[in-house]
Amino acid sequence: MLDVTAAAALPAASLSLVPASPQAAQLLAAAEALSPDIAAGRAVDARTLRAAMVAACGGSDAEGAWTWKDGYEACEAAQLLFLRRFGPAMRQRPRAAQLAMLAKLATLLPSQTRRSEESQALQQFSTPIGLGLIASVAAGVTPTDLVLEPSAGTGLLAIFAELAGATLVLNELAETRADLLAQLFPATSVTRHDAAFIDDHLDAGLRPTVVLMNPPFSAAAHVDGRVAEAALRHIGSALARLAEGGRLVAITGANLSPEAPRWRDGFARLQERGTVVFSAAIDGSVYARHGTTTETRLTVIDRVPAAAPTALPTSHGMAPDLATLLGWIEQDVPPRQAVAATFSSAVPGPRKAASPVLRRARPVARSLAPTSADAVRLAYETCDWGRRRAAGSAPASTSPTRCNRFGSRRLGRTRRRWCSPPPWPRSRHLAQATSPTYPPAWSDGACCPTPSSRR
Repeated sequence: MLDVTAAAALPAASLSLVPASPQAAQLLAAAEALSPDIAAGRAVDARTLRAAMVAACGGSDAEGAWTWKDGYEACEAAQLLFLRRFGPAMRQRPRAAQLAMLAKLATLLPSQTRRSEESQALQQFSTPIGLGLIASVAAGVTPTDLVLEPSAGTGLLAIFAELAGATLVLNELAETRADLLAQLFPATSVTRHDAAFIDDHLDAGLRPTVVLMNPPFSAAAHVDGRVAEAALRHIGSALARLAEGGRLVAITGANLSPEAPRWRDGFARLQERGTVVFSAAIDGSVYARHGTTTETRLTVIDRVPAAAPTALPTSHGMAPDLATLLGWIEQDVPPRQAVAATFSSAVPGPRKAASPVLRRARPVARSLAPTSADAVRLAYETCDWGRRRAAGSAPASTSPTRCNRFGSRRLGRTRRRWCSPPPWPRSRHLAQATSPTYPPAWSDGACCPTPSSRR
């Protein structure tokens, strides 16, 4: 059992304030089912996880009710619930002791050996909880901070900012993860933007003082294949959003180093706006339980323009474990500058990501009534076509037609008709003079736009 006294445990926060999507609610239910085992220090093996997921989803993975990626995300949510309950007591201990307890917690959950197409395409490798603690230490999060996490995943970075008392703003592109975040952090704004352009999407009045981020290393939304500069794009956009004097802590691939010739120009451009104050690579074993042994890097950037943008700091080398990395950060990362967060009038609630949809231009309203005093009223004659057809004097035409704005003309072998009889007189001229509205929608919608598509 983990060394946390029950007397110090805090009640879990209520998670029922935001209506859950079915899948997010199932993952949360499975996480809550796993929580007693984790709190008791019992390992969650594949059999235990499968039983929790079957109970929550009402079926097995073989029946398609859930995938193993869903199961792993339920495990991560269970870790978060544990940290929310016992984290305040853990924070009373030295950081080295906290790190050891988190390492024990990580070993209680199964390794993530099965990947989904979505997790591969978006490089969804959640932050190990020990590394999440170290990132929050490097950021120096305080209760006065507004913390942005642009690629929040399942919240394993955000929970450490919450434990420090900070206000959160979370963003996650993947739908299921965003829905799960909304349940795990019910009082927090959760948006669904492409984090590579987070500065373009967030409200202008929102200026975080801290950014914690673990962006995709080489993947971009809606782009097939590898995008080498993906992580640098995420960092640049988040740094642009950061308040002056704020701090950004990023977890990236180890090759994204200020010393690497390929990235020196990119980091020099970043230093026109901020200063890289720390960078160290991390051994791949840290991520082993999350399904990869890729070497990573932790980089700290302060939003203070560098005196010499081309003068980049020397990396600390490769940290063989998290304890070594923690020691380097405590010793070499400078204190943060004092800075105040900037909020908009209200922290924005969840909203859909911007979509690059082309829309028709809104028509300009024009008065079609005669404006000249000398205008001549047109003569016309109305005709009730329904009665004439009923009387047999005006049989329906079977000639091919195509619609125009005010009527029809014969053209092909088919006839397109109004969804309902036209509500205006037959005369085209009177319709032009008196009716500025658009015709009703067509039954096949192929010729004229419906009124809604003209908006």
